[in-house]
Amino acid sequence: MSGIFFTSPLTKRTTSGSAWAKVDASFPELQVFANVLLSAYSTQAPQQFSSFQTFSAESYIVTPQTPMTSVGGISIPSRRDNTVYVKTSRLTFWLQVNNGGSLGAASASAVGVIYDTTPTAAFALAPAVQHVDLAVYAEDGTVVATSRSRRIEGGPAFDEDETRETVLAEAYAISKRQQGSLKIAAFGYDEMPTDTDFRVNPSTGLTEPLPPPDRTAP
Repeated sequence: MSGIFFTSPLTKRTTSGSAWAKVDASFPELQVFANVLLSAYSTQAPQQFSSFQTFSAESYIVTPQTPMTSVGGISIPSRRDNTVYVKTSRLTFWLQVNNGGSLGAASASAVGVIYDTTPTAAFALAPAVQHVDLAVYAEDGTVVATSRSRRIEGGPAFDEDETRETVLAEAYAISKRQQGSLKIAAFGYDEMPTDTDFRVNPSTGLTEPLPPPDRTAP
């Protein structure tokens, strides 16, 4: 019998190239089954647009066993799975959207779930004992990336300063933005929205929810 012990929503919208949300979970080493699935996807093309403009959204999971490649000193998965069955103490859910780097918007939502497949599994969500929520944003407050890290009791601890450095380095490497053009903000537990997209007010550092886009089925 298997039981869900961790689940998390992911939401992201972009009007300026690639943007993403990720959730990192650490827990006692277990044989787990995990999946992440798109639950909604929409695009909004401008009145004047290129017929070759590409919109996309994808969700995937990264584990310590995932094959990786290095881009600009940052590890990027060379294989993207949305379902894994693996013995591990850590995995990351990713949701990435792209509007082709031109006008128009792309939005997507996903949900990630981790099941304990051991004989002693209990159907109960485990509370986090360590957490850090981060948002990487541009000078105008546009959020390029969000990162939520959660450690369940018995899982390997993570260094919060190192996490900040890694998330910011990923943002520069993936978005290909100019060094110094991005900022990173940290939020307390449940202060960063999870079920709606948002911007960061550059003056206050506070989040401001964005209106939900029209949805179409993926």
